[in-house]
Formats: sequence, C-alpha cells, structure tokens
Amino acid sequence: MPPVPLSIVDSPTASSEKTYLRMAIGLLVLYVFPYVWLGEGAHLTIHDNLDSDFLYLYLLKITGTAFNFDLNTLIPNAMSGGSFTGIPRSAFRTGLNLEVLSFWLLPPYAAQVLNFAAVHSIGFWGMYLLLKKHILPAPQWAFTRVAIAFLFALVPCYTVHGASVSGQPLLLFAFLNLLTYTSRWTDWLIIVLFPFYSFFVWAGLFICIALGVIGLISLIRHRTVNWPFLLGLALLSMVYLASEWELIYAFINQTYVSERVEFDYAQLRSMKILDSLRRSADLFVWPMFNTGAFLTLGIVTVSGLGAWRAYKRHNRRAVWWLVGLQIIAGIFCLIHGFYHYLIVWLGDSSLGMKFRVFQFDRFYFLLPTLWFCLLALSLQQFRANGRWNRLVLAGQLLLMVVANKEWCINVGKLAGFVTEAQHPSFRAFFAEKQFTQIRDYIHRPQADYRVICLGMHPSVAQFNGFYTLDSYQNNYPLPYKHAFRKIIAAELTKGTRQMRVYYDAYACRVYLYTAELGMNYLFGKTQNRSVSHLQIDTDALKALDGDYVVSAVPILNAAQNRLSLEKVFDEPESYWQIWLYRVQ
Repeated sequence: MPPVPLSIVDSPTASSEKTYLRMAIGLLVLYVFPYVWLGEGAHLTIHDNLDSDFLYLYLLKITGTAFNFDLNTLIPNAMSGGSFTGIPRSAFRTGLNLEVLSFWLLPPYAAQVLNFAAVHSIGFWGMYLLLKKHILPAPQWAFTRVAIAFLFALVPCYTVHGASVSGQPLLLFAFLNLLTYTSRWTDWLIIVLFPFYSFFVWAGLFICIALGVIGLISLIRHRTVNWPFLLGLALLSMVYLASEWELIYAFINQTYVSERVEFDYAQLRSMKILDSLRRSADLFVWPMFNTGAFLTLGIVTVSGLGAWRAYKRHNRRAVWWLVGLQIIAGIFCLIHGFYHYLIVWLGDSSLGMKFRVFQFDRFYFLLPTLWFCLLALSLQQFRANGRWNRLVLAGQLLLMVVANKEWCINVGKLAGFVTEAQHPSFRAFFAEKQFTQIRDYIHRPQADYRVICLGMHPSVAQFNGFYTLDSYQNNYPLPYKHAFRKIIAAELTKGTRQMRVYYDAYACRVYLYTAELGMNYLFGKTQNRSVSHLQIDTDALKALDGDYVVSAVPILNAAQNRLSLEKVFDEPESYWQIWLYRVQ
C-alpha cells in the first residue's frame, strides 16, 4: 500500500525510536509475565482451546504420532470403541508445523507459554516493519508506528493457530517488498517459514487469495507481470501444499466420509436476511473470537474522520484507501454472514459437499491486520505526535486491554481477586493428580477400557491418558456420530431444540448431553449440581465398549441406567469432584 502524503512536523531522532521500541518490548514482557509467574496456576481459555485445539497438539505427543505421515494411521485415544478404531491422523495438525514440534519438545504448559510469547512477538515486529517500510516510513511517525505495532501485538488471537493471524503483517511486509522490487533474502525466508507456523484451513488459503488479488491489481495497474511477487505467491502456495499435504489430500480424495458432510446450515443459522445482516454487522464491530476479538468502532470512527479530512484536502488516494479498506472489511463480514445461503443452495451436490466440509467464509481471519493498517492510514491524516493521535492510541490501548479477557483474568489471579472456582487454572482444569488417582483405582491399562464424561470436557480425561468415547473434534468419520447418538437419543428428545440441532446439524461436540445440564460442560466442585433423571441407552454405550462414566456431578438415578458408583474422588488442587461409575 503506497503511503499517502504525510503531515510535516519535527522528526524525532533515531535514538528516540529505539527508546520507543525498548518501552514496547518491556511492555510485551509484562504482557507475558503473568503466565510465567503463575505457571500452571494461570488460567488458559477453555473454549476452542483447552477443550480441543490445545489437546490435539498434546495428543500427537502422547500417542507418538506427531511425525507420523501415514494416511492409514489412527489415533485411538478418542472416539474408538466397538467397531471404531479411532480418528484418522490426517484430521490433526501436520507434523511439519512448528507448534507441533514445540509440544513434542516441551511440557504442554511450557509449550503454550512459548508459543504465546512467539505469536505476540511476531505480531509486534511484523506490524512494525510493515508500518516503517510501507505505511508510515517518515521519521516523525516513529512513536505512532511503534504504538500501533504494540497494539496489534495485543490482539488476543488464539495461540493454537500459531502465526495465522499475528504473522500476516510480517508476510505482507515481505510481499510488498517483492511488489516494490526492494526485497532481500529475508523476505523469501519469511515466505518459506510462514506455512510452518500457521494453519492452511484457518487462514492460509485466504491469505493466498488476498495476495493473489493484490498481484492482479498490480498487473492491471502497471500492465506488466511482477515476477518476484508471482514467484513468491507460488512459493507460498507450494510450501502450504507440501506442509499440509495429508489434510489437503484427505479433503480432495475423501479418504473417509467426514461428519461435516451433515452440517445443516439451514438449521444452524437463520435464513432471514435481517439476521444475516445482523451477523455480518456484529463481525464488523467485533471480529471473531479466535482471530482476536476487539471493538473496532474506534478505528471506524477515526478512519471516517480521516477520510473526511483527506476529502477536504482533495487527497483522493487517501480517501480511496480509507473508504476502500472499510468496504473490504464489510465484504469479508458479508461473506461470513451470508455463506450459509450458498451452502443451502448447492445442497447435496459434489460442490455443495466441498463447501460444507471446508468453510470458505474465513476471510474474517484477515480482519485484525486490515483494521490496524486502516488505523495507521487514518492517523496519517492528523498531525504526527499531536494530541488527537495520542488520544486515539490511548483509547485503543484501553480497548485492547479490555479485549484480553484471559490476560485480565490472570492479572486478577496475581492480585488475588479471581478465584479457582470462577476461572480454573491450567493445573486445576486438567487435574493430573486427581486423574492419576482414578487411573490407579481402575488399575488396568488405559488402552483396555473406554470412559465417557458427564458435566465436563472429555479433553480433561484425554489429557490424562484415558481413552474416551466422547470428544470435541472438528473432523472425524461420520458413522461414529450416528453410533454415539444412540447413547443420548432419549436425552436429545427431552432436551431443547437448540441441543438437538447442535448435535444433529453440527456434532463437533460429541458429548454426553443431558436435558438437565443442557449445553454446559463445566461443573466445578463448588456448584453442587446433580442429575436426577438421566436416561441413556446403556446397551448402545456397551456396544462402544464403554466401561466407566467419569462424572463431575452425582447421578441420582444411576441404578436405572445400569451404572454403579465405584468411588468419589476429590483433590484440593482440582477444579472437579469426580464420581466414577462403572457400566453394568
């Protein structure tokens, strides 16, 4: 993106910029500090993290399949029992990913903290380099570009996605260097390494498409092929294909029928246009949680004011950028909001199945980078280092701190304001001591029996080496969904329509749902909940070789379901009180 004309003010010295950088790095260290100081006493986000993606990375280590590239390999620790032998290895993260390597080399919590620090550091340096070279290159913008880079580093994107979000400015920096014929060997290195620390399904494909559009615009504008840029895009695409060939091959050739073919978007999402517009507007104002959710209204306001100032100065190029980037953000949001109409229209055709299995609406993963580039271009219309710019940056800092809910919780833990009952720590959630007691009590090789969990995420049992019938998986063989449903059929009938639709039209969470507990999977020992009218198909449970129910709540009618209470386990450090039932 070519810079627009800059405001002329006194330029700070190079030493001033170094001071700003040192301050930003110091603040980043403070950002990571709670996770280091608290250790496993820190709280980590549970939703789509400890209940799933984090666990997937650890499963690859404990099953010894991290670097297994055989398409026939199965992981038996989840969804195996009866005639089912596990989940295909190709459904998990590739062994060529640096995040997988970190979990293989380090204890899981240490790997998480290392990746947390790496992801946010990459976000800072990538945005800083992008601003310094291509958007705010003049010396007087030193403070602003360092401040915006720091704010971008605070985007609370999910660490388990690696640099899929935070690494985009660094990748864009490399490609703009190719586009302007100012590249170095380091730019090619960035392009080669990026696929190994990001995820093709979540962001990689959409990054490649966006870069392709940039290249096409350059071709039309200059009427000549930019060969370095084109070769860079081809290299990025080929490295992605090579690094994640198992997943891509399984998707194209359908090595197994995924449960995703039964995603019913007509039930999962409203087919009313007004609801779809509202969904798009919500994403525009507050990006998706796993990409880094923060309020964008401040940036929208500043960009509107900046566009108005540029218009009054007859700076058409600046107006196009400031308005155009908002329009692009709106288009990304509309794609997500209306994507289900396309799926429903395509129906069960071959193309419809492809669009259903692979979500092609994830352009919203590009939004954080887009919003902060827009912020930089907007502030460029005001006086560098002026009160307005500093006020906007201070306000955005406040918004980013509030958006970092996990970090705020851990600061609360450091200060003693947040308790384990409110937000369980990593140690309390996975409760290794308690589950060691359960394992020792059963006193059988864990591979010889299967458990199912109630009132808690099955990832807890899986983390501790138990083989579970239930699991949270984004991709697994379809027949297992139907076999498991027999166990909970009566509870789905008794439960709400939302619960039935969630399983029948989605079923990524293959859980022991009950009408009494609903869709809550986090019942700690202080909540004093119980189940009085459980109604499961014990024969279907036995058909999947289910031997034990690991429950976070007492089952008051256990005998009616042919369950016998073995023992109640409690442990001071654990978030849970566990009732262990044996299936008769």
